[in-house]
Amino acid sequence: AVVSTQSTGKIESLKLLQGLFTNDITSLSGTHSAMYTHLLNVRGRIMFDNIVYRHNNDTYLIEVDTSLVSKFLKFVSMYNIRSKAKIAIRDEPVYASFIPGSSLLDGGYVDPRLPLLGCRHIGAPPEGASPVSLSEYDRHRVSLGVSEGSHDITSGKDFPFEHNLDFLNGVSFTKGCYIGQELTARTHHVGETRKRLVPVKLTDHDENMDSLLPARISKGSRAAGKLLSVYGDIGLAVLRFPYLDQELSIKGSNVKLVGSKPSWWPEDLR
Repeated sequence: AVVSTQSTGKIESLKLLQGLFTNDITSLSGTHSAMYTHLLNVRGRIMFDNIVYRHNNDTYLIEVDTSLVSKFLKFVSMYNIRSKAKIAIRDEPVYASFIPGSSLLDGGYVDPRLPLLGCRHIGAPPEGASPVSLSEYDRHRVSLGVSEGSHDITSGKDFPFEHNLDFLNGVSFTKGCYIGQELTARTHHVGETRKRLVPVKLTDHDENMDSLLPARISKGSRAAGKLLSVYGDIGLAVLRFPYLDQELSIKGSNVKLVGSKPSWWPEDLR
């Protein structure tokens, strides 16, 4: 779903978004640019993952998981008491265009998270594109190890760096204050992220798997991480680094899994 923020002159909308999101909204240049970002709570946990689009000089569009729109509007309205920015739902769908294994696409907004994800299109699909199911796009995205929306992210509980926000161009460490900045900045400057989201391959299918999620993952008696979502024989899990590329067990299931580092991660972590 798409939510818009509009004001007379861009200042009010810009001030509102700049104080909410992890990324530097002021760096959105031109009227056809996009930016990935998170909206955190005061404890530094992810509330929403969003893509913000610069629509024109006084309007920003915010892509929000459809199932979380009401929650998003309520959350943002708490910080919009004195602002003159108007927040509204727009009746415009979002399309993704992609070519598996390629980032060369024309038109739309290049996905700000990762070029391999292709492009986003608001309102109408790109001309000449062949339609595919949402599940096919999800498999493409999950194979790259990128989470998206409430199916992959537990709102109010997950940490941004565990979902690779810093690797996906979603956070600024030089901007001013925003909600949840203190813990995020501390983790970046003095902490260490010892577990991160990776794509996993499952050895079998378990019809009851969704009821187990999020599920604990272990290697013998040792905790290795957490399985967040499953898409057929692949999924997304937050794993501790020492347990990558090893066969692991899922609590409550006979299915095994193996997680691996995505090819687009920084070279020193590959």
